[in-house]
Amino acid sequence: MAQFCTTCLAALSPVNIGYQPMESVHPGALTDWKALGGDKKIVAGILAILVGSLGVHKFILGYTTEGLIMLLCTVLTCGILGVAMSVVGIVEGIMYLTKSDEEFVRTYLQSKKGWF
Repeated sequence: MAQFCTTCLAALSPVNIGYQPMESVHPGALTDWKALGGDKKIVAGILAILVGSLGVHKFILGYTTEGLIMLLCTVLTCGILGVAMSVVGIVEGIMYLTKSDEEFVRTYLQSKKGWF
């Protein structure tokens, strides 16, 4: 299991010290995905499904450019492209909500995957 520095999110190299029972592992050594942004998964997923055409979920995740693209596509076309942006939002919302916290953080917050 890969572990990451909780400060800079850099991958830590594994240390080969042999077998350790789970009781002897320091609780801080395990990655807390909620603290790394996994708590944004539910908020972003629900907002993507409900108001995906406005790109609010993108702003929540820190994707300002993608959020502006979705918002401007909806507003500047008087809602015509809003239908397409809604479909994108629904698909992304479902994708966010079906991923584990670890997968969500690694894909959308660490790797910065902006679309799908």
